[in-house]
Amino acid sequence: MPSLFVSHGSPMLALDDSDNAAFLAELGQVLPRPKAILVFSAHTDLSGKVRITSSEAPRTVHDFYGFPDALYQVNYPAPGAPKLAGEVADLLQTAGFDAELDDQLGWDHGLWTPLCRLYPEADIPLVLVSIDSRQGASYHYRLGQAVKSLRADGLLVLGSGGISHNLGELFRRPGDPQKVEKMQSFVNWIADKLSQGDLPSLLDVERQAPYARFNHPSIEHLMPFYVALGAGQGDGVNEATKPPLRLHQSIELQILALDTYAWLE
Repeated sequence: MPSLFVSHGSPMLALDDSDNAAFLAELGQVLPRPKAILVFSAHTDLSGKVRITSSEAPRTVHDFYGFPDALYQVNYPAPGAPKLAGEVADLLQTAGFDAELDDQLGWDHGLWTPLCRLYPEADIPLVLVSIDSRQGASYHYRLGQAVKSLRADGLLVLGSGGISHNLGELFRRPGDPQKVEKMQSFVNWIADKLSQGDLPSLLDVERQAPYARFNHPSIEHLMPFYVALGAGQGDGVNEATKPPLRLHQSIELQILALDTYAWLE
């Protein structure tokens, strides 16, 4: 199965017609059907231990405000996978992470909004694993490396976040007159470094990438990208990356880039 990074954009992805919604719906039709999906979402960002959903039926969490009532009625009743959760915990602990099962965590909207489009039947078992944006890119790359073996067992590794994510700029008046150029420079840098196989630069994104802080005033939405990258690569941080496929590009509200990448090898 692939290792996949999806930029989920607004929670309205679950309801509104958009280029991103149409793309994800089509992608769900052409991907091999996974036995289960291991999700790393920007919206379960927790410090300390890595937490892993272990309930048989986690609830749908509406972790946002100010949206239409219809969005709060959306339910994504995909089953949990307690046995798989235990296997994930073992893999992470073997890799040196302090990981624990959590039967109280639910499906955050970083999980269910793209999965509403990818797999609307909600019939594929899921496990959600927390990120920790305080730890940075290399930590999340290692998370991906720790679970990459599951791909060979028919599991899809899914990172859900955003390749750019400056919500504050959307409401700032007056806004930055160079906001579009700053977004595009950053997004192009990511694409270029991926195509060049330049893993050290990618892992040093906050220092090296142009306008990194502008595009990610807080870094949590970029961290699932690094999990997907780690799950798509060989061992080590000094070898060249395998270039992923850039499956989709679109822009919402001028500066929210919605790139999707897939690592297939």
